[in-house]
Amino acid sequence: MADYYPLLARALDALPDRSPALRRAVYDRARSALIAQLRSLDPPVPEADIDLERQALDTAIGRLEAEYEAPPAAASAPQPVPEPAPAPPPPPEAPRPEPLAPAPLPAEFLPPALPEPEPPQNTDGPLVLPPASMPAGIGADLPPAEPKPPGETVPFMPPPRRAKTEEAPRPAPETADGFIPAPSSGDASADAPGADPTAEPPPEANGAGEAGNGRQRPRIDVVTPPAGRSRLLRNLFVGGVLAAVIALIAVAAFFLRDQPSDLQQSTAEQESPAEKPDAKFSDRVGAEHSEAEARPKPAAPGTAPAQPEVTVSQRAILYEENQGDTRAQPIATNGNAVWRTEAVNGGQGEPLQTVLRVNVEFPSAGLTLAMTMRKNLDANLPASHTIELAFTNSGEAGAKRAVQNIGLLQLKDEEAARGSPVSGLPVRVRENLFLIGLSSLKGDVDRNTELLLHKNWLDLALTYADGQRAVISFEKGGAGAQAMQSAFTQWRE
Repeated sequence: MADYYPLLARALDALPDRSPALRRAVYDRARSALIAQLRSLDPPVPEADIDLERQALDTAIGRLEAEYEAPPAAASAPQPVPEPAPAPPPPPEAPRPEPLAPAPLPAEFLPPALPEPEPPQNTDGPLVLPPASMPAGIGADLPPAEPKPPGETVPFMPPPRRAKTEEAPRPAPETADGFIPAPSSGDASADAPGADPTAEPPPEANGAGEAGNGRQRPRIDVVTPPAGRSRLLRNLFVGGVLAAVIALIAVAAFFLRDQPSDLQQSTAEQESPAEKPDAKFSDRVGAEHSEAEARPKPAAPGTAPAQPEVTVSQRAILYEENQGDTRAQPIATNGNAVWRTEAVNGGQGEPLQTVLRVNVEFPSAGLTLAMTMRKNLDANLPASHTIELAFTNSGEAGAKRAVQNIGLLQLKDEEAARGSPVSGLPVRVRENLFLIGLSSLKGDVDRNTELLLHKNWLDLALTYADGQRAVISFEKGGAGAQAMQSAFTQWRE
């Protein structure tokens, strides 16, 4: 079961506007495309597997929605925080200088502060209301800092609020700001009134509140970098971890969208030209070499009416690891490969597409491979061509040959030579069903085209469900070379 979270996250990041409506549109499109393509696969995918994939997609959507809804929740948090408007009750009690002053520093405040603090405190009574809603950063500090540790309130302030607190203190020349922090820290309240009688603050023009804010701003500035770093590090970490997964999921998701559902047409067309049983029999016996040499390679056929010749079968060999004795030679099973080109439906409103099909059969092993290669017409998918590999097991012999994993296709000149892999990425859809996306880079496209057109043998490494390894080696021959050339000619048009 695939993880669709990285694919959806990449799609949303590419949107210019990530509004809820656009996000829902992306989710609906992904869901409908996934279900439609899974149901169009042949052999059909069980409904239980489709439900599992749908649930995986819904889970990824839920995770993304939770992440996009989280910032509004955090942003709305500071709004209810100004509710600590119950703070105004302490200011009316503040006019009593005698009980408040002796508590922090009775010796310092009683003599000089008794005559002067009374008029500012009386003026502060009406001024206490603006500060409660004016500095959002200070209001956010009040509730958590009531126990008296001012340092603890700072980490809970998000970076946006810190930026606002620097702009908000503009209307804060009032001395009431000096008294508002009083409930959060007794030291701040003691310093504010003490600063008024002192000779230092007066030249600052009502600097009592500014002095209080000046002491708190350095704390905010010190904490801001770690919070910003943590968010940046989190984004970098998530992006780095999911980079490889995004590529795999993107290839799989886009490949599934383009899968045809007309294999019945292909089987009907394959049966119709079966007018040369003698040629097929001679190929199985081993006369295909002479036919391949006698039949010149086509230069560049412009039309594709040569399907009867394309359906001639070629050699195929299944090499399986000898689990009884690892030093023994691999077990070889003979089979046949049939190459052909077809024109299939590209989808609603799209023209017909040319596809290259290869059916590789090993009757005695109960294993069949259906390979379908097509040109990629989706600009959003970074692949020049896509290759679908569907395996079928039959009988008791095939029951133990369920394919669990594959490697990249390798091409070579001769059966015994070592192959060169194509440039691409294999993706496992489920057991017995795989996809390969060929690289769309200019150099890789030229290299892959050269290998596919001019090499005569193809190798595909397999791993069965029980861990046994195997290799399918099948020949192009004259029929395969003609089919491959015809397909590439039409793909270039």
